[in-house]
Amino acid sequence: MLAGTALLPLGSAVTVTAVAGTAALTLVVLLRGWARWRPVVRAAALPGVVALVVLAAAVGTNAWFGFYPTPASLAAGPDRGDRPAPPAPPVTGPGRDTLLTVDGVDVPVHLPPGYDDHLAHPVLVWTGPGDVSAAVDAAVDAGRMPAVVVLRTDRVPVARLRTAAAGAGSPVLRADRAAWALAGPPGGPGCPLERALAERADVATAAGPPGGADCPDATSGSPDPLDLVVLRTAATQDDPVPGAPSPGPAPAWGTVTAAPGTPVADVVAAELDSLGARLPDAVARQGVADRPAAGDDGQEGNA
Repeated sequence: MLAGTALLPLGSAVTVTAVAGTAALTLVVLLRGWARWRPVVRAAALPGVVALVVLAAAVGTNAWFGFYPTPASLAAGPDRGDRPAPPAPPVTGPGRDTLLTVDGVDVPVHLPPGYDDHLAHPVLVWTGPGDVSAAVDAAVDAGRMPAVVVLRTDRVPVARLRTAAAGAGSPVLRADRAAWALAGPPGGPGCPLERALAERADVATAAGPPGGADCPDATSGSPDPLDLVVLRTAATQDDPVPGAPSPGPAPAWGTVTAAPGTPVADVVAAELDSLGARLPDAVARQGVADRPAAGDDGQEGNA
C-alpha cells in the first residue's frame, strides 16, 4: 500500500487541505448528530473523528517544517537530504599487546588505538630499551601519528618481520616499504640509524641518535632512498651522522634537537611526531583473507 503512494507529496497544499477538510467535515457531522445519535454510535464515531483531527494537525505540522516529504521518507526515517551521516567518533585510549612469532622468537607487538583487522597498518620497528607503547598511543590519540603497529625487537630483520606477519595474517601490516620505519630512544644501544642503513631495502624512514662506537658499520647494496631523523642531545650534539653506504644515495635527514635537561619522554614524543609526519595512513587490506583480530594476551619484553 505504501509503495503505491510513495510519491504522494505529504507537504503539498492539496494534501493538507484534503486531510484538514475531511477532519473538519467529520467534526461538523459529529457535533450536529451528537444529540440524536445512540450512545453506541457516539462511542464508535468519536475515536475516528479525534484520529482525523490529530492526523490533520500532524500533516499541517509536517508541511510547515518539512520533516517527511513523502510516505516513503516517513517509512525510512527523517530525511537528511544531501547531508552525510555524522562521522563515527575516533577510537581513543590505550592500545593492546600481543606477540608475533618469527623463526621461533616471540616479538612483542603493540596494536594502537583504532587498530582494525580490515585495514593494513603502517609499522614502527622499535629497537633498544624502553616501552614506547604509551607514547605511541598518545601520539595516535592526538592525531600526530597514524595508527601504527609497533614491533619491538633488536635483532629480527625487518624482512623476516614482514614475512612472518603476512603468513600469520595478524597483525595486518602494510607491505610497501614506505610504510615501514625503524627507530630507537635517544642514547639507546639499539643503533637504529645504522640498522636502517643496513636494511634500507625494507624501511624508508628511521629515527634515533647518531651512531656510537659500539654500532656496526652500515653496509647495504640497496639503492633505495632513506629518510633519517637524527636525535641530538647534549651528549650527542657533535657525533657524526652515519654515512650512506655505497652504492646507495645519501640519505635525506632531519634533526630533533633536545635542550640540556629535556626529559627522555619529551624527546621520544618529538621523535614520534617526526615519524608521524612521514608515515602513511592505514589503508584497506587487499588480497588477504579475513582473520580474527589479534589477542591481547601477549607479554611485554624485547626480542
